[in-house]
Amino acid sequence: MMDRYQLSFINKNVEFFGLGKLVPRAIKPHLVRALDLCRQLKIQLNSIGVGINRKPIFVLGNQKSGTSAIAALLGYATGLSVTIDLKMEYLSTGRIYLMMRSGSVDFETFIKRNRLDFSREIIKEPNLTIFYQDLLKHFPEAKFAFVIRDPRQNIRSILNRLRLPGNLDDITETHRRRIKKSWNLILDGRWLGFKGGDYIEMLALRWNYFSDVYLRDSSNMVLVKYEEFLKDKIGAIHKLAETLGLDPGYNIQDKVNIQYQPRGSRHVNISIFFGARNLTKIETICRDKMKLFGYV
Repeated sequence: MMDRYQLSFINKNVEFFGLGKLVPRAIKPHLVRALDLCRQLKIQLNSIGVGINRKPIFVLGNQKSGTSAIAALLGYATGLSVTIDLKMEYLSTGRIYLMMRSGSVDFETFIKRNRLDFSREIIKEPNLTIFYQDLLKHFPEAKFAFVIRDPRQNIRSILNRLRLPGNLDDITETHRRRIKKSWNLILDGRWLGFKGGDYIEMLALRWNYFSDVYLRDSSNMVLVKYEEFLKDKIGAIHKLAETLGLDPGYNIQDKVNIQYQPRGSRHVNISIFFGARNLTKIETICRDKMKLFGYV
């Protein structure tokens, strides 16, 4: 049984062909999968003969931390080409990340599978943060930016994106079934070795994990705090570009307020959204690193 959120997502895909309500309810999920496969085939065809850029700038950080906006604006300001998420993997189940983690797929194969997105000059993909050491090995001349966001707002934004409340004891299988499979990898960190129990603990541990990627090699990354970016978007992008050795010579005034990803409820009361118990979990799990980044 599909709920209204699943149907909303499916209808948007179906409208791509202008079919709308003409398609029976039971057929729509299969049609969406067929559409995704067609899009993947189109990407593969467009990838033929495309070379991989071995000197890109990677924009890393957790999902919903501002990486899309920052990467896009960096591209506009410098005139460089930009990848916003690896399209092949976004359209898939995300299983390849599990396979790379287990060692059954090597990283070079993964790069070639996504060669169109790896051909660009700026590459933003949060999941690549997990494979930072592989990026260093395969792209020794790459540069890195890392975006950090207060974990309370970061986790709230992820849950907004997935239309999940923040005050549950845990999410149910019904919740999980309506979430795109690749996003379920974000909610369940067992594949990364997390020992947390519920969805809030898993997301808090994920924020810690991503923070550690930066903290272990901070001298090789340019840090961008999302909160500072919001205060002065143009100034933050110019500073980032210059630190990376780029010339921010293009005017981006008309680009700074474009919504590059679905927006969450940024101004919601965090205490109400999470409830006292779940908010305490986040602040307890993330406290040490929140201090390091100035969030306490």
